[in-house]
Amino acid sequence: MLRFAILAAVVVFASGAPQSNFVFKNDITPEEAQQYLNQLPFNEPKLAGRTAVLPLVRYDDPRFRSAEAGPTLGHYWKDGHEIENTNDYLEEVYNAAQYHGQDGLGQYAYGYETPESSKVENRKGSGVVSGSYVYQVPGQKDLVKVNYYADSQGFHQEDNLPKVELKPAEETPALREARLAFEKAWNEAAAANAKAPTVPPPQQNYQQNYQQYGNYQAQASEQDGVVVAAPEANQARESKAVAYAQAQNGYVQRNQASYGAQQKYQQPEEEVEPTGPPHGFFYSFNYPVSIIVPKKEVDTGYRVDEDTVGVGHQ
Repeated sequence: MLRFAILAAVVVFASGAPQSNFVFKNDITPEEAQQYLNQLPFNEPKLAGRTAVLPLVRYDDPRFRSAEAGPTLGHYWKDGHEIENTNDYLEEVYNAAQYHGQDGLGQYAYGYETPESSKVENRKGSGVVSGSYVYQVPGQKDLVKVNYYADSQGFHQEDNLPKVELKPAEETPALREARLAFEKAWNEAAAANAKAPTVPPPQQNYQQNYQQYGNYQAQASEQDGVVVAAPEANQARESKAVAYAQAQNGYVQRNQASYGAQQKYQQPEEEVEPTGPPHGFFYSFNYPVSIIVPKKEVDTGYRVDEDTVGVGHQ
């Protein structure tokens, strides 16, 4: 999709004239926001309406009378390529729109309209969310419309799409033949193995296995290989262990004190969250959207406006 500017609109904005269908309310009370939420620009989704069909006028065309052509200087692009044969294309202009508002107490509503899709959604004070959307499927004339809502019982949806009847998978003749052949081979192999096993059962040597994996428990009659050290050696080792533990404990305490002081120095003060009454907002505006399409795809019954110049750009 390409954006555009109409020269007449540029003059209006330059003169400082107010825009129509433009609302911007910020930091308003919940009651004021609810007034806007109760009077939405539209409650049902619909595609943006077409307002004009314009020829592509390049910057070197005599009809291109403005120096404010924008960054593209009258060049037109489609699918990443510049359009050279501008006479084979037209610019369809649509009046898109969007709005969004919240009352600060949990209620909200938003919606938008574009040439290809549209959606509305709102949340009531009870917590129930409901909405609907429509969109154009490329190559199809009928629109797809979906209505939905979410409440304490879950999410619910209904649409106008063709209903699909789910059926269990059907076994094809080739699949059935392969399945029966596999089952026959399996049963034959199982019966043959029951009579004469192809793999002999393993010889169990529990004492050897336990010794190998470290789970062998010595019998009472076996000699224990533990060597008991002399009492003097045990006392010396215990004295060294106690001294080492005391040194380690002192080191840990010193580091904890240092780390605590460092954390106290570096930790910022907690920010106090602002308090006060809830506030809401609401905005709504329309804006032009253009699409460059081949002439053969444009409805021939729609008059091409040759007097208005469109400037298309990416």
